[in-house]
Formats: sequence, C-alpha cells, structure tokens
Amino acid sequence: MTSRERMLAAASCLNTDRQPLLAWMANDTQADATVSCSATKDSMILADVPNPFGLALKKGIDLNKALKDDPTVGAAVLEELVDEVRKSISEGLGNGADGIFYRLHGASSKHCSPMQYGGHYLERDRELLSEPDSSVLKVLFIAAEDEPYVDFISDLPAQVFAWDMSLTNVTAADMRVSRQGAVASSDPTSEICLVIGRDRYLETLERPESE
Repeated sequence: MTSRERMLAAASCLNTDRQPLLAWMANDTQADATVSCSATKDSMILADVPNPFGLALKKGIDLNKALKDDPTVGAAVLEELVDEVRKSISEGLGNGADGIFYRLHGASSKHCSPMQYGGHYLERDRELLSEPDSSVLKVLFIAAEDEPYVDFISDLPAQVFAWDMSLTNVTAADMRVSRQGAVASSDPTSEICLVIGRDRYLETLERPESE
C-alpha cells in the first residue's frame, strides 16, 4: 500500500498492511501523513487549523468572559473567529493540503464547563467540520490536558479522532466507548499511530505570548 492508501484505509477502519503513522510537528518524511510539514510524494499533508476557541486562545481573547459580559458583543466576536477558521480551512485545502488537522480546544475543564462548551462552541465546531466534502480527510485532534468531554464531541463529523494519551490518560478503548470510527493516538490499538514532535506542545500553543 502507498502511504496515502494506508492512511485513507485506516481512516475508514479498513485493513492495512501496517499501522499508519501521522506525525505532528515532526519533520518525519517516513510518515504516512504529516501536519503542515513536507512529505514524500505519496504521503498526505494535513493543514493545521485551530477551532474558534483555540484561535481565541492564540489571540489572547477570553471568549467565555466576552460572551458572559455582553452576549451580543461576544457572539459577534465568536462569529468573526468562525469566519477566520473557515477561511483557514479553505486556504489550506486550496494550497494543496489533502485534509485538515482540526485542533479542538475548549472541550475540557481547563477552559470551559460542559455548559459553556456545549452551549457556545459545539455547534460551531460541527458546522466548520461539516463544510468540507467527504473527499477531504478530517482529523479532529482533541486539544486537552485533562479528561475531555468525549460525550459532547463524539458525533462530530470527522473520519479520525486524535488526542495525546500521555496528557489525557484516555486510551483507545476509552474513546471507543463513545466514538464510532477510527482513532489516532500513541495507544498501539489505535487505527493510526499519532507521533507528536514537540514536548508539552499544548502549553506552548495556548500561551498567547508564545505566538
């Protein structure tokens, strides 16, 4: 199988000749797919796209506070962020990416209560993930440092769910209790092996001053 064939088969939970490798922030040209890195001729490149809540973190915007202080103003800020993420997805695919690596921030207690995430952000994530057609590989990366709200996000439209098992302590078996479809993590029972090349990447990504 080629890298592309292997990754697409695994994303559909079909048999592969070996477990495919997805590398994020690692210049590993042996990977079957990489996130915003150079790749071999038959491997896949995924555009790295934060969700609206993640984009707010990057910009130093306290989105929960904005929505609480003035719901009308906060909703306008959220809509601007949604439009920016939509544009990033379009540009990434337009520049030749085979799919998107959608970093879903906010679905854990570090940043949101279940009511905050479910009430303000869940349906915007669903909307953005639904827009690319079925030919686009969508990997939803659950950006969490503690136990994520898997029950909330389990039916979001992405072929692959990915997460950092070392931070969340969520195993592939745990994820499959709620999630139907392919998973990517360091758990050897995952359909796809996720390799992350930067230590403590979430702390860096979520600090606005580091951008």
